[in-house]
Amino acid sequence: MQEKVVFKLDVFDERIKQRAMKVVCDFPGVTLIDVKEKGKLKVSGEFDKFQMTKKLKKIYKYVDIIALEHDGEPKKNPDPVKKPEPIVKKAPSFRRWKIGFF
Repeated sequence: MQEKVVFKLDVFDERIKQRAMKVVCDFPGVTLIDVKEKGKLKVSGEFDKFQMTKKLKKIYKYVDIIALEHDGEPKKNPDPVKKPEPIVKKAPSFRRWKIGFF
């Protein structure tokens, strides 16, 4: 089953980033890698996410799984519940008020 995993990888050294990318690319079952966002590594495919985390921790000590999503099944959005609009009372008109002593 296809899974999408987002790893938190806050690395500022290019050499460590390249080594992490090489580990992810060589891992069997990986189909898609996305590193567009800073500090996040998105990996998609059929692989063992815990083994990948273990290998990434050998390169960089602080690696965490942020999000986990199954790609195979589409997301089902429930029908949005329509909230009734609140009843707004109009303010009384000032024309009917008698102002002054005339």
